[in-house]
Amino acid sequence: MDSEKKFLVLIIDDDDLFRQYAKFILEKQLNVEVVAVKTPKEGFEFLEKNLPDLLILDMEMPVMDGYTFFRRIRADKRLEKLHVIPCTALASKDLFASLLRLGIDDYILKPVTDKILVSKVSRVLDYIKKTKESNTNESSSEPS
Repeated sequence: MDSEKKFLVLIIDDDDLFRQYAKFILEKQLNVEVVAVKTPKEGFEFLEKNLPDLLILDMEMPVMDGYTFFRRIRADKRLEKLHVIPCTALASKDLFASLLRLGIDDYILKPVTDKILVSKVSRVLDYIKKTKESNTNESSSEPS
């Protein structure tokens, strides 16, 4: 990955204030590009044309909840390995167990502080960066 290229983070959350808050904090403190949409439908439309590095996904939304959206992206070969951090105000052991089986990278409990938001997103982005660097180093060291 080009060192100048910013990470792309997609936020899907029906809460206008959370979307604006998270976008502002992440762009300012982590120097990432953030696209924030209100509905899973808008999320699918974005994902048809773009592949973000990370998805922050609200679990409680009208029409389609985050869990249903998450299961659908895991069933899509192009999106099955997308890094996802679910975001919810409901701390349910059953929900988290289901999300862990789908392969979440972390989770965020609402209400969230700047420090927690930045640390959780930063940790996942650091992991993505190290994985990409490791893959690049492995492929460049293979014999021709």
